[in-house]
Amino acid sequence: MPSPLPFWIALVTTVALLVVALATGFLRKRKVHLWLGPATIVSLAIAIWQTEKLMRNYAFPPDALAFHLIFAKAGGLLAIPVVVTGIWLSKSERARIFHRVAVAVWLVSVLIATATGLWMFGLGSLKAG
Repeated sequence: MPSPLPFWIALVTTVALLVVALATGFLRKRKVHLWLGPATIVSLAIAIWQTEKLMRNYAFPPDALAFHLIFAKAGGLLAIPVVVTGIWLSKSERARIFHRVAVAVWLVSVLIATATGLWMFGLGSLKAG
């Protein structure tokens, strides 16, 4: 069975990047934010990949898995408007409110996906072998 350590490192890294990216966005530290925003999205993708690898060794109740996947997929898809409005904002100040709304909705979906994922893992059991 693979170690869960890469998953936890990826998750903690993602949370740290997310907090700093949010702070630099609100403080309008544009140069730093333009690096941290994309780094957060990449880190989240790595955390999801590590989660997928870890999940192969667990069995989950189908209802819990289905419930979690609603929010996990939403979180992934809602990153697209964040990126699009972020690019738009780099070209036009008119995009600021749209970017803030996109970030807020994405953040809520990611927090719910994380919470339901942790809940789901709590219900899971290791596969034999």
